[in-house]
Amino acid sequence: MQSASGERTAPRLGAAFITLAIVALITLLPQRYHLVPNSFAYFGAAFILAPMILVGLTHGSRLWRRFERIAELGAVGIALVLNSANLLVAAYNVVENPGTLEPVPLFYTAVAVWTCNILIFTLIYWLVDGGGPDARLNQATPYPDFDFPAMNESALVRSDWRPGIVDYLFLGFTTSTAFSPTEANPLTARAKLLVMFQSGISLITNAIVAARTINILK
Repeated sequence: MQSASGERTAPRLGAAFITLAIVALITLLPQRYHLVPNSFAYFGAAFILAPMILVGLTHGSRLWRRFERIAELGAVGIALVLNSANLLVAAYNVVENPGTLEPVPLFYTAVAVWTCNILIFTLIYWLVDGGGPDARLNQATPYPDFDFPAMNESALVRSDWRPGIVDYLFLGFTTSTAFSPTEANPLTARAKLLVMFQSGISLITNAIVAARTINILK
């Protein structure tokens, strides 16, 4: 899609599906590991999805795109804080109240927090890298935050190749499973800090919560 100013607008559908998946995972968490009501997740999803819809209806209006970016970064940031807080609640219960834990809800919590971590950082990388999806599409900046191999393989991909939501999903997944990026290398300080933060959350989830759950089940 192209706006009246001639700037193209990147697709938002994949990001919208990931947003809905995050909300579904948060609402499925056992209430014991919730710090805030589920309504916070619904409001957060509205803050992300509504601007996306408005950008589509206004054919990529610059004003709405600016509003969309601010709203999405704010909502995703809050989702990251809440997901991290849910992890800390679960970790606290593992350390301080091990005798009261139910293994099955704790296992579901570990899986949900770990998966949410992947999806939230997928959106963060998608929003941050190179100034966002529209800036990447319009080549508004020559300095990306992540170096994808396809950027340097002109013989194997189209000349206009740009990373999409699936590429950031893969980056988020591999960072959570390997505790480091395995494909796209972070180039900027903010990208490195984000990768470190995601790896740390994944490490705590696996080393403390998931490991304890497996021990209880045994």
